[in-house]
Amino acid sequence: MAQTLNTAVSRTDAPRKVTGTATYAADVIPAGMLHGALATSSIAVGTLTGLDTSAAEAEPGVVAVYTHENLPDYKSVKGFYAGGPGSASFWPMEGTEIKYAGQPIAYVVAETAAAARRGAQLITADYDSRPADVHMDPADSFVIGATGDSKGMVATKGDVPKGLAEAAQTLDVEYTTPFQHHNPMEMFASTAEWRGDRLTVWMPSQSVRTLRLGIAKAFGLPETSVRVISPFVGGAFGSKAGITPYAMLTIAAAKAVGAPVRLIVTRPQMYTVATFRPESVQRFRLGADETGKLTAFEHIEIAQTSQFDVVTNPGTHITRAMYASPNIHTEQRVARSDTNTGGFMRAPNEMQTFFGLEQAMDELAHKLGIDPVEMRRVNDTDRHPVEDVPFSSRSLMECYDSVSDTFGWADRTAEVGSMTDGDWLVGYGCATATYPTNILASNARVRMRGTGHAYIELAAHDVGTGSYTIFAQIAAARLGLPVEACDVVMGHGDMPVAPLAGGSGTAASAGSAVHDACLRIGRLVAAEVSRQPEGPLAGVSADRITLEDGVLRGPDGHSQSLVEALASTATTEVEAVGEFRHPALTDKLIRATFSGGYGTAGPVTPECAMFAFGAEMAEVHINRWTHEIRVPRAHGAFAAGTILNRKTAHSQLMGGMVWGIGSALHEVTEVDKPRARYLNANIAEYLVPVNADIREIRVEMLEERDDYVNPLGVKGIGELGIVGTAAAIANAVHHATGRRLRHLPIRMSDLV
Repeated sequence: MAQTLNTAVSRTDAPRKVTGTATYAADVIPAGMLHGALATSSIAVGTLTGLDTSAAEAEPGVVAVYTHENLPDYKSVKGFYAGGPGSASFWPMEGTEIKYAGQPIAYVVAETAAAARRGAQLITADYDSRPADVHMDPADSFVIGATGDSKGMVATKGDVPKGLAEAAQTLDVEYTTPFQHHNPMEMFASTAEWRGDRLTVWMPSQSVRTLRLGIAKAFGLPETSVRVISPFVGGAFGSKAGITPYAMLTIAAAKAVGAPVRLIVTRPQMYTVATFRPESVQRFRLGADETGKLTAFEHIEIAQTSQFDVVTNPGTHITRAMYASPNIHTEQRVARSDTNTGGFMRAPNEMQTFFGLEQAMDELAHKLGIDPVEMRRVNDTDRHPVEDVPFSSRSLMECYDSVSDTFGWADRTAEVGSMTDGDWLVGYGCATATYPTNILASNARVRMRGTGHAYIELAAHDVGTGSYTIFAQIAAARLGLPVEACDVVMGHGDMPVAPLAGGSGTAASAGSAVHDACLRIGRLVAAEVSRQPEGPLAGVSADRITLEDGVLRGPDGHSQSLVEALASTATTEVEAVGEFRHPALTDKLIRATFSGGYGTAGPVTPECAMFAFGAEMAEVHINRWTHEIRVPRAHGAFAAGTILNRKTAHSQLMGGMVWGIGSALHEVTEVDKPRARYLNANIAEYLVPVNADIREIRVEMLEERDDYVNPLGVKGIGELGIVGTAAAIANAVHHATGRRLRHLPIRMSDLV
C-alpha cells in the first residue's frame, strides 16, 4: 500500500472542530423548533399514584406537558442485548410503575429550554414507595446462558480442584469494582421533526442504523421514511450505542405537539436515562507450581443487572483466553439490583476483569517469589487455552520486553517497600492488556473522479477516534490519491450499512469495506482501459490487471496510474459499493448487523483466536506521612496488527491509559443506599483526572502482521489502552506499601 497508512496523519476533520464549523446533532435547529425537558422520579421502586402538572402547564412559555396518560403510544422494542435496538426492555411513561430512581415520569415542551426546565421542576408526584437496593447481592447471583461449553457463560477444561491440590502455591481472592458512569463532553440530546409520515432525528449516536431501524419499527414506519443524522459525536464510550427512552419520548412529543422538538438531557439525568458500567465481584482461584506455571485457573465473575433485564458484558471469555493452564473453569453470573439497566462502557468487561486477573497473577507471583513479568512469560501460549485454536497473532511477550526496556523494569527491587525517594514510597507494577478483535459485516460506497478526487460514504461514525481520517487514508492508499483529496461523509442512516461504533471494530470492519470498494473501482477502470484502442493497458485482459498503490499494472510490466486511466475513459467517474464479509460471518450474523444489531464473529472462530495485546507498567509514589498517591510514569507497549494512523492510534492508547489512571484512583459513582440514588451525578463531583494528575505517559506500538483478521490486518485499539492500567497501579501500590487493595478506586484512606 502507499505510504498514507501506518504514518502519522493529522485529523482531516480537525479544522472543522477547532473553528467550530463541525455540526453536532444538537447544533441543528429546524424551523419552529420547541424545547423539551424531562421530569424524573424521586423514588427508586414503587407506583406513581398521582401527578400534578397544573403549575407546569401554567408556566409562561410551556406549550404541552405529556405523561403516561396523554402521550401517544410508542411501542416497546426488544432490548438491545436481545438483538434489537433498545438500551433496555423497560420503557418508562407507559404506565405508573417506577423501577429505578431518576426514571422519566413526564415530558415538558416549551418555547425555550429554560421554560421547559422550569416546567419540569414544577411537576409534583405522589408515590406508593417500596424498599429498594441499588447494590446487587452476590449471594443471589445466577448463571445466564450456561450451556456448559466454552462458547457459553460457563467453560470447563480439566479438573480445577485437582490442579489446586497439585500446586506449590494457591490463591483464592475476590476483587470488586464500582458503579461508573459515562460523562462524555457532548450531552445526550435528541431532536425530532415530523413532516407528515416522514421523520428526521438528529441525535449523537454510535449506530445510526440501529436508531433508524428501531425507530421505524417502534412507530410503524417504513425504514425509508426515517432519517437519522449524526455526523459527529463528542464522546460516547458506549453510552450512545442504542435507542434510549429520552429519544423515543422526544419523537413521540414532536408528533403530538406538531412541531420539531429538541431535548438536551441535564448532567444529573444522564446518570439514569442511559446506561452505565455495572459493579462487579470477581473471584479467582489460582494454583501454580514452583516455576510459576499455572496448574489451575478459576474465575467467577458476578456482574450487576437490573430487575427487568438479564444483561451482562461477559469478561470471563477474555480471562480464560489469556494464560495456559491444564485446568480451567470460568463462570459468568449476574445479580439483580434496583437500577436502570447497565451497558457498554469503554472496555466492558475487560477493564474490571483484568483489574482482578492481573492482580491475581501478581499476588501469586509474589507468593512464589517470581518476577511478575516472568510469571506472565512462563504462562504465555500460542493457542487458546480452552478452544485449542491458534492465535491469529499474539505478541504479548514482545510487548512486555519492549515496555520493560523503556520503563526500566530491571531497576526494580523485588522486596516490598524497598524503593523510596525521600518521604515517598516508590512502587513498580505491571499488567497485561488485551481486547478481542471483533468482526462485523460492513458496506461502503466510494466514488472517484478523473480529476483526482474521491468521495467515501458509509453509515459509520466518528466518536472522536479519527474514523474520518482513517477512511480517507485507506482510500488514498488504494486509489493513489493525497489524503486531502478523499472526502468522507458518515453518520447518516440512509448510507451504506456499517456496524455500530463499539467493540473497537470500526476501523477493521468498515475500513475493510472501503478497501474493497477501492479494489472494485480498480477492476471497473481496468475493464474500461483494456477495451481502449490505445494506451499502456489497451488489449490486456482486465482480469490480469491489478491495482497496487493507485497504479494499474499489467502482466507485461506496463502500467498506468488509476487517476490517468480513469480520466481517459468516457465517463471520467466511477462508483463502487464495497463489502466486508469475513468467512467467519454467518448469514445470521450478517442479517443481525443489517437489522440494526451487533452481529459480531469472534474473537474465537473455528480457525483462530483474535486479540490485540499490550503490556503496561506504572510507577507510583506514596507519601509515607500523608498517604498521597501519585503516578509519575505509566508506559504501555501494544501490538494490534496494522496501525493505520500512528498519530490517532497513539491518542487512543494514551487516552485509554489516562482513563485507566482515573479508574484506579478517582472514578466512582457514589450512591445513597437508603434511597437507591446516585449522589455525585454531575461532572463537578464525579472525579476524573486533570492535567496535574497525568505526568509521563509513554505509548509504543509494535509492528505486527495478521493476515487472518481482515484484508487490512487491523485489530481494534480504541479500548485496549484502558484494560491493564488500573491493575498495574494496584500492583505498584502493593510493591510500594505491602498493602493489597482489591477494590476500586484506591484512595488515600485505604493506606492509613
